[in-house]
Amino acid sequence: MDTPTASAKKPLLKKWWVWVLIVLGIFIIIGSIGGSDSSSSGSQSAKEEVKVEPALTVTAFKMAAEYKENEVAADAKYKGKLVEISGSVDTIGKDVLDTPFIAFSTENQYEIINRIQCMFGKNDVEVLSSVSKGQKITLRGTVSGALGNIIVKDCEIIE
Repeated sequence: MDTPTASAKKPLLKKWWVWVLIVLGIFIIIGSIGGSDSSSSGSQSAKEEVKVEPALTVTAFKMAAEYKENEVAADAKYKGKLVEISGSVDTIGKDVLDTPFIAFSTENQYEIINRIQCMFGKNDVEVLSSVSKGQKITLRGTVSGALGNIIVKDCEIIE
């Protein structure tokens, strides 16, 4: 009567905890190899110089006139580019998403489309509260194109 006894031992590789340790060890080795690669490429990219194009300088009247004359040509010139726009403040307000903006006066003061609308961050409300209608200012931002108005995003007052 040969019956297996409780004292019989399993071979080491048939124990589940050994396999868990082996798999965990493999993950640690792969992670350390992958981690060293990404850190070396990260330091290389940090050493590379980032070339920043200078901002295009334009008056609000000129930009509005260019968009009114030929929106396609104006988009090719300004869209996606950093611009510094100078002009007189026509409107200071918030849009439907509660985002603060400044709109510049254009050639025709009664024209409500084709204005230049410069969008600011919600934390810039305090800065905009010091601006008044008719004040001459210069703003810097990135043109995102015309959508009724000419939209300039991520604006900051520089003068």
